[in-house]
Amino acid sequence: MGSNLNLILLTTISILMLGVSGVWFYREFNPEWKQYQRAALREQVSKLEESYTFWSNPEYGEPKEAENLKTRLDFLRKKRLAIKQILLKGEGLWSNQENGPRVDRCMTCHFDEEKLGKEHPEDLPISFDIYGCTVCHEGNGKALEFQPAHEKMYTDRKSMEAARFESADELIGLWKRLSDLNPEKVTKFREESLIGPTGEYQIYVGRKKCIKCHKKTHPEHLKRWGKSKFNSFERISKEPDFQKGDIGYRRKCYKCHTTGYREDKDLYAEQGVGCEACHGPGEVYSELMGGKKTIEEARKLTRISFEFNTCGNCHIPKRHEMRKEYLEEIDKDGEE
Repeated sequence: MGSNLNLILLTTISILMLGVSGVWFYREFNPEWKQYQRAALREQVSKLEESYTFWSNPEYGEPKEAENLKTRLDFLRKKRLAIKQILLKGEGLWSNQENGPRVDRCMTCHFDEEKLGKEHPEDLPISFDIYGCTVCHEGNGKALEFQPAHEKMYTDRKSMEAARFESADELIGLWKRLSDLNPEKVTKFREESLIGPTGEYQIYVGRKKCIKCHKKTHPEHLKRWGKSKFNSFERISKEPDFQKGDIGYRRKCYKCHTTGYREDKDLYAEQGVGCEACHGPGEVYSELMGGKKTIEEARKLTRISFEFNTCGNCHIPKRHEMRKEYLEEIDKDGEE
């Protein structure tokens, strides 16, 4: 009787060990990231095959497009499953005697870059192939399993805004991470402070919104600024060289006489030198001040993001060289 019990116990233990070994081998050779990557590859191949079938049709297809699709299909069909990771600058470097999270492996599963591009705003100033994903979404960028990778992760704009509009420290934390990862390090956080809670450029709210509160706290400052900088665009627009100048000439004026000028988009947020021309876009600032936060929260943002180099971008002796050339040309024409 006792020997039978021992035999049953031994058999049970053997089966359990075999089961555990089987699970271990399966997880070892078919980990979660491979399952997700394999499924993503199948989805990509399926979509390309559908497109290829259409464009390769001899009646209404396009041979060149079909050839390009076939090349991509051949590449994806031969593609080997592999861990994809981005080496992050400034985090966990051996030279600093640190062993921190210096890789971001999110793209191992989310490796369809075309799909990622469509899911993000076209004008996103942060490139995920440099900064990674967790800098904005948080979570664990080193993990290769679903649950630990997505723990405490922000999946959309709404969750990012809810967390990062909670306090100035949350935004400053984001700017600090961006600064650490920035391949072209800049002074303080001026460049990073243009970024809002979702990784996109902050919105310029306009000086009227700033004045609404600050006319009580800084009346003299606003009075002085209102007589000069606020109206600077109105004054230059009356100048003969501005009126006769082409769009290229006027763009040089926009850089200093408008607020929030985007040279790459050739647009600006507001005419004249408003509050945000020096202090940066006010979306986050006004959001904190409009809630239940104290003025100290907003002060933190202005103290950490403002730098005097901002003044020097416009207040330099040679800024009006193009006017000098224009006026000299006018004088020559007058003498003739």
